[in-house]
Amino acid sequence: MSRPGEFSTHQRAGDHVVKMLDVDHRTGMGIAVAAHRAGARGLRTYLDTLVDAGVALPPGLEVVSENPLAVRHQWVSGPTLADAAADDVDSFVAAVARIGQWLRALESTDARIDTNLANFCLRRGRVVLVDVLPPLVPSTRPEPHDSFDALFGALCFDTPVTLDALVGYAARALLKATTIGTARRFLPLARDLLESPHRPAAHGFPGSWFRARASLALCTLEDEERINELHEFFALTSVLVFRELDEPARIRRIRQVHRRIEERNLL
Repeated sequence: MSRPGEFSTHQRAGDHVVKMLDVDHRTGMGIAVAAHRAGARGLRTYLDTLVDAGVALPPGLEVVSENPLAVRHQWVSGPTLADAAADDVDSFVAAVARIGQWLRALESTDARIDTNLANFCLRRGRVVLVDVLPPLVPSTRPEPHDSFDALFGALCFDTPVTLDALVGYAARALLKATTIGTARRFLPLARDLLESPHRPAAHGFPGSWFRARASLALCTLEDEERINELHEFFALTSVLVFRELDEPARIRRIRQVHRRIEERNLL
């Protein structure tokens, strides 16, 4: 999804950090503008929903400003989940499992979370969501204006797409950080996240992109000879690269990915 801090500016003061929403950032700007309009009350409601769903938030988290919309919390010194794959695979897999539980618990609510691994830290061995700006509120989901908006909106708000993305992010992080034998510890959880009988279907090109990424990640964990194919396909379906293309190039990329999915039987 987003890179850490893309939607906010950070100011650290001693043991605390203040994060302010950047409504002008072009990535998901409609989402940020909707959050700004909801104000401090909307953000507090969002945070309450996360807590009710069991999401672990940083200690001392509070809304401290409405314009700009800002939060303050204690600094979390643990590694980001993106970095933790290289340090403690078992803690990493347990953290991904917990995030999957949060996604499922939030599915019936008016709140979602961004599962970019850089948005989470390990604190005393437990995963904490450290980036809550902008709040992802399905009832304020903006209408897409182009194919990037469609991709990004699905990634933020459609739980099946978000789960697939999480599996892909986690598998790729493990495959980059450790041996294939160690990375295979993630397989049972990956299968559970992808094959749940209660899992709704994803639709449209965002659904097929991220389901294909997750399926290929699963295949690569089972057969390491596909690792180059995995890295190539992740590059082809990169959200950040897709964002930088103009709309005609995006349409060509969508067709290219569709052909690749069919040729390699990735769904």
